[in-house]
Amino acid sequence: MTAGDKPGRVYGGRSSADREAARRQSLLDGAIDTLITGEPLTVRGVCHTTGLTSRYFYENFASTDALSEAAYDACVSTIASEVAAAFAAPPTVEEQISSAMSSLVDALEADPRAGQILFSTRIANALIARKRQESTQFFVGITAATAREAAAEPVPGIVLDHAARFVVGGVTQLLSTWLNARYDAQFGAAGREPSGADRDAGGNGKSHDYDDDAEPAAPELDGPTVARTASALITALARQLAVDLTL
Repeated sequence: MTAGDKPGRVYGGRSSADREAARRQSLLDGAIDTLITGEPLTVRGVCHTTGLTSRYFYENFASTDALSEAAYDACVSTIASEVAAAFAAPPTVEEQISSAMSSLVDALEADPRAGQILFSTRIANALIARKRQESTQFFVGITAATAREAAAEPVPGIVLDHAARFVVGGVTQLLSTWLNARYDAQFGAAGREPSGADRDAGGNGKSHDYDDDAEPAAPELDGPTVARTASALITALARQLAVDLTL
């Protein structure tokens, strides 16, 4: 082993590489926790949250934008890979779509912070908004590819990418409604645990007058319902655009 190959010193059973990785992960976690509250991300703030000095921040990230981007990618990369794999695996288009949507919903339920980074209405960070557009384009791409594979021939006057964007936009809104409602139910609209009065009065601490003639409220969304609805929307696109499609 050469001098350049020597590992760093070990403290508390951890090598220097392990400590560096832990500090980077701590900064990523601190950034995610800050972003999902809607608060601005600052070097001072994330250092305070993590207990690290600015020296360690700049050893890992050139700026808060670089940290925001890395935090977003850390949340989304695994989900994107799982969805892409699910789209590719099953033998029929219908099964591909169902598998992909189930994988997406399962991943969002397993990692609520990733769901917030992707869909929270509280995040006003411009870089996160751009990254969300990139993620949307990724899902548009695999949706269009799935519909294109299913179609026996192109449908005149229809651009598959445009149709896919329309459908993905609807699925995105559905996911956003579901995840933000879950967040509000858990923490309240102000990001806090709802009080007893809030729960008794439907969440806002006020009594309600009921109108017998009013339209019934839509049922609450849950993960399986979201997955089924999203699957139906994308399958409908594939069916509509296919001249001769057997599912």
